[in-house]
Amino acid sequence: MPSLTSLPALLIPLIVAGCGRQPPVGGSAQSPAQPPFAARVAAVREERLDAITVTDRPLDPGDWERLRGLTGLRELVLERGTADDSVADVLGSLTGLQRLVLRESPLGDEGFRALARCTALRDLNVPRADCTIAGVEAIAGLSSLRSLRLGGPNLRGPEVAKTLATFPALRSLHLIDVPIGDDGLAALGRLSGLRNLYLDGARVSDEAWAEYLTGHPEVHVHVDQAHHDRDPRGDHPP
Repeated sequence: MPSLTSLPALLIPLIVAGCGRQPPVGGSAQSPAQPPFAARVAAVREERLDAITVTDRPLDPGDWERLRGLTGLRELVLERGTADDSVADVLGSLTGLQRLVLRESPLGDEGFRALARCTALRDLNVPRADCTIAGVEAIAGLSSLRSLRLGGPNLRGPEVAKTLATFPALRSLHLIDVPIGDDGLAALGRLSGLRNLYLDGARVSDEAWAEYLTGHPEVHVHVDQAHHDRDPRGDHPP
């Protein structure tokens, strides 16, 4: 039997062996790098993939050219941008898109007119757009568009909401720093299929909200990133 004085020496190998199995301090290990962009585009062309997400960098001109005509792409998520009107033709050629997320992307009117060619689009997220109401009008005919998240410095006034009220299939709408005012909120009341409404910086009065919520109890409402305290619905639908 080993003496007490020899126990530390015996325990050292056990402690060292166990260190490799301990979780790193401060969280999980770093996620592996994303596969090369060109390889993912090739996989879509070969029908082995139908979605591309880029989180670590903006696309460069070569990347955009690789995307051109990629009709088998169903989902494109760009977390770092930067899509603007210079890539409008490429976006318009992605006619199979169902979900498009363009963060940090100042997409303008030309880009939105190109998106009107993506008739299968169901979910569109452009929180930093550079379009005007003309761009919003350009996508009003997207009959499958169910979810829209939109913001931009050129989108102001009730006319934006009046245009959005003509979108036939919207069920979820999020406007970011788009001051539509009381008249704009009243216009959104014409969206009979709407179930989720998120407005940040909308400049709507309490009286207008009270009227809206009374008339549309089926709509789940968030205002300035918070659940509206007059919303009779306590649940948070997906």
